Amino acid sequence: MKTILMIYNNRENWNVIEYLKRCVESIFENYVQVENVFLTELGEHEMIEGDIYLVLYEHMIYILKKHITDFDKVVVMTRGINKKFVNEIRKVADNTDILVVNDSYESTIQTTNTFYELGISNINFIPYEKRLDVNNFYNDIKIAITPDEMNLIPPHIEKVINIGYREIGYDTTIRIMQKLRLGHKSVNRNIIKNMNDIVEPNAVFKSNYLNSYLKGEMLDKMIFNSYEGILLTDSSYNLVYSNEKLNRIFNVYDDYTDKSIDNFVEGEICNLICCADFKSKLIKINEENYAVEKSPVMLMDHAIGYNFIFRHEKDIRDLEINLKNNLVKKGLFAKYSFEKIIHKSNAMMHCISLSKKAALTNFTILIQGESGTGKELMAQSIHNFSDRKEMPFVAINCASLPESLLESQLFGYEGGSFTGASKNGKIGLFEQANTGTLFLDEIGDISPNVQSQLLRVIQEKQIMRIGSDRVINIDVRIIVATNKNLEEEVHKGNFRSDLFYRLNVIPIKIPPLRERKEDVIMLLSAALNDRNVTFDIPDEVMEALKNYEWPGNVRELINCCEYIVSMESRFSLETLPDYMKEKILYRQCASADQPQAAATDTPEVDAQKSLLELIEERNRKGLGAGRKSLSLAMMEHGQPIGEGAIRALLEQLQQDGLITCQKGRGGTRLTQRGKSMLAR
Repeated sequence: MKTILMIYNNRENWNVIEYLKRCVESIFENYVQVENVFLTELGEHEMIEGDIYLVLYEHMIYILKKHITDFDKVVVMTRGINKKFVNEIRKVADNTDILVVNDSYESTIQTTNTFYELGISNINFIPYEKRLDVNNFYNDIKIAITPDEMNLIPPHIEKVINIGYREIGYDTTIRIMQKLRLGHKSVNRNIIKNMNDIVEPNAVFKSNYLNSYLKGEMLDKMIFNSYEGILLTDSSYNLVYSNEKLNRIFNVYDDYTDKSIDNFVEGEICNLICCADFKSKLIKINEENYAVEKSPVMLMDHAIGYNFIFRHEKDIRDLEINLKNNLVKKGLFAKYSFEKIIHKSNAMMHCISLSKKAALTNFTILIQGESGTGKELMAQSIHNFSDRKEMPFVAINCASLPESLLESQLFGYEGGSFTGASKNGKIGLFEQANTGTLFLDEIGDISPNVQSQLLRVIQEKQIMRIGSDRVINIDVRIIVATNKNLEEEVHKGNFRSDLFYRLNVIPIKIPPLRERKEDVIMLLSAALNDRNVTFDIPDEVMEALKNYEWPGNVRELINCCEYIVSMESRFSLETLPDYMKEKILYRQCASADQPQAAATDTPEVDAQKSLLELIEERNRKGLGAGRKSLSLAMMEHGQPIGEGAIRALLEQLQQDGLITCQKGRGGTRLTQRGKSMLAR
């Protein structure tokens, strides 16, 4: 317990002495013992001993020097006035003379100055001195103010404003608290309550204390109650701070301010964390595993201390689970895996085997395949097979956004960096995918500007937000996909060759459905099962579907299934969508009409050749080559084909790079490749 000695000249005005003692005791409670000392009762060389010497006036320090040895313990008392009385004084009319009466002239001057320091300058405060109260010296003054010294009021006074005993100033109690290191919650609470009751001139002192205390409390709640154990040392590994969690880890429950680091950490572990230079390490403490992070506290280029963070392995796992749940809520996760890829063809088995090997690396992967083959499904499966499966999976279709918007989505931006930008800024997809996977679909459609930025990200593993000059390090696995032939795009000058070779580290080509016909019926059955529908599929339909070209691949198969489930009650050639039915019926009719056709030329190939010849002829004559005109011309040549079948053939020829299709009267024209094929 600390001792506070309150120093007075003598025992006069005992009521005030006792009141001030009670004020000190009410603020510091049982943490201090308060005693009164009277200078007139001390021997000439008598010494007194206390932790704080609280003096009423400054001039008393000179007298006190004979009786104490440590002047750093001296605090001069300041006094304040209760708020409720200040408001009453402010109601007095301007330029009114008011007599200020107290128990001594020194106290009277002190009280008078306090009023002026509080900004009450519209009233004339006149200090009362009894020796001058002769010959009616104060008789013109009718109002008096006194701090409960009613017996000293001159008899001629008509109105008395009793402001009660002046309180001990909050700057005094704060200095005592700081000197005695009594920053307990109850003491701070009492000081703040005292602040709210009294008025003092030193408002800046009050504001600084409140701001400092509130900030300290907030930080203490955040750090002291953290689920992580936090230890702060100086550069010599002497303890500066430890929070409650760290105290529990090392079974320390006493006041940590009196502990050295040796009291917290046993010898072997202490040597391990203090002597070793490391950033993160797994350490066993009391038979439990903790991940320990160490980082220096720098003042410019000088390490002035070290910060240690201790995380229990269970807390880390719980954090990972919460992160996973949050990623699922935001949609930043991969829901597909290799087990969900329905297949039995050798082509898909080889593709999946290669993808699994690629997943175990951190290299960039380029997935190529026609539209509808399941490129994103493959990308998600690769992510879920990799070491990053618990981390974010972020996907974006590069063809769906204009260049400026795509750039802001990928790299993020600072607030106000462009018109329409959020004032708070936004983090980009690269940052959202940090430690996880970023999937860039339709990579062949990005602009040259975005290509160059993407190249730098892949090379440097760094990004910079739009409108920022700060470089951000990232750890992202990049998977890209396209239905274009990027090598041809490079030759055409549409795609950067250096970016292509950066992306093409591990190329994976997903075979189209027409090259894995044994998967068709499996996929169809799975699609029907997913919709809780059962159909008897005739053999002829199965055979027709297996031989169908599936230009839309798996996506087209799913659409076919959706159509039959929604629109029809049975599965047959007649219930297929019209565009599929026309292609299948045409193939069957052409096969029946030309039994003598060479084994190398199927009916569909013959029809394609005939159509190419017709297009070339009409192009030469300057005639239109639209679907309708081509259908009529084919009919004239003895090959009746409807517009739906013509459309399907044209799509296949265009996909094979033999023709180009244009809107308007230009219709369809042969490419150089198509002309070369006819010349053979």
